[in-house]
Amino acid sequence: MGEPKKFKILSIDGGGIKGLYSAQLLAKFEEVFNVKISDCFDMLCGTSTGGIIALAASLKIPMKEVVTFYEKDGPIIFNEKLKKIPKGDKILIAKQAALGGKYSAAPLRQALKNVFGSRKIEESNNFLCVPSYNVNTAIPRIFKKDYSNFTEDDRKSYVDVALATAAAPTYFPMMEIEDDQFVDGGLWANNPVLVGLTEFLYKFAEDKRFNGLEILSISSCEKEKGEVHKKVNRDFLNWRNALFDAYSIGQSKSAMCLLKYLKGNLNFPFDYERIVNLPLSAEEASIIDMDNASPASLKLLRKKADNTAINAKMKNEIAHYFQTTKSINPNEYGK
Repeated sequence: MGEPKKFKILSIDGGGIKGLYSAQLLAKFEEVFNVKISDCFDMLCGTSTGGIIALAASLKIPMKEVVTFYEKDGPIIFNEKLKKIPKGDKILIAKQAALGGKYSAAPLRQALKNVFGSRKIEESNNFLCVPSYNVNTAIPRIFKKDYSNFTEDDRKSYVDVALATAAAPTYFPMMEIEDDQFVDGGLWANNPVLVGLTEFLYKFAEDKRFNGLEILSISSCEKEKGEVHKKVNRDFLNWRNALFDAYSIGQSKSAMCLLKYLKGNLNFPFDYERIVNLPLSAEEASIIDMDNASPASLKLLRKKADNTAINAKMKNEIAHYFQTTKSINPNEYGK
């Protein structure tokens, strides 16, 4: 056994098409530091669109190819063609409110097949934590690469797990896997940083091969500012995307607040960094939404990622994550 090393986790928030921002940010880091994300982190945690990115990284798919996935398939997945015709937005809103979901799962499934093919979770090069929610059991579900006494997920396909974590209620249909129905993990862990920490505490904290934990958390182009005063009684149509922003941003901030208070109060060395996008202007915030895959939105998300990466890569505490390698191959764990 060699010298103990830090166990390293990458955590990626959910956020629909805003995953383009997260993928471009990571693509920039891969380019600057000449690495693959998979080689830098022991565990990859991602929710919803962040789960898709984490799954791709676990197969060592270059992040620039994931960027292409969002730019090429995003407008098809989020039906930008329909939005361009008169009353197209109203048709989609009606579908979301009363007709079984705003978007079909078929374009997303096909796009994911183009990326992952028929590959299974057993092929992952990293430990995984991909949150979803089992509607039938009312229990949060975390998809993992099998290790130790976890034996349920290696046989599952990348496509199915990606669809399960990204099945945002009212946006996409539920995903059925082995007769269980799953929806977006963002319902409870849009920022999965505590999922990763809990997994470490549960399975790795006592392992002598590791002498601490480091977590890098990636946002998905957050809107930091709240809303202007609006009417108190709001129906679903009044809430729409603002409802999902409220619960996802609220959950994310509460998770990071808890992490701040845990630092220095655990019985092992623990450090973390959070990369948040440069602030959005009011005009920029009006363009960016979880399902706005218009040319203007895609261009802005990519540019925000580049500008944020330029600043972040200059910080030693961020560069460290890409200048050091992961501690262990998951296939060797327990041997």
